[in-house]
Amino acid sequence: MSQAVVLRGADCRLYISGNEYPEVQSINFTVDYGEQEIYGIDSPYPQEIAVTRISVQGQVSGVSVKLKGGLQGHDIRTTIDKILHHPYTSLRIKDRHSDKDIFWLPQMKVTNETFSVNAKGVATVTFNFKGIIPYFPLDMNGQ
Repeated sequence: MSQAVVLRGADCRLYISGNEYPEVQSINFTVDYGEQEIYGIDSPYPQEIAVTRISVQGQVSGVSVKLKGGLQGHDIRTTIDKILHHPYTSLRIKDRHSDKDIFWLPQMKVTNETFSVNAKGVATVTFNFKGIIPYFPLDMNGQ
């Protein structure tokens, strides 16, 4: 009989645009499947629940490393003068031991970035993202 193993943060690796983002300290994301109730005429109860629009958004927090160029150095953001033509990037979370995907977002864009420096602390970078079509392991296996 197999034993369940809990996934830990140390077991995860984050890849953005196919390159590992080692500065990450945390990642949070929400997939809203957009399921809404459909009501009949003069009905107080929904008749069914239907999918409307699926959205993905999240936040990545990490440390800032000297001379790395921040998000631009990792090709997560482009220079400000090329922002209209910047292509999507991808986001992938993998299991460090098995190299299997935990989550894959093939198209995403960073919507905002926060840089924080404390007098006696570590400089951190936090960015929010929005994405298109989230894939979890069973989505990719076709099961």
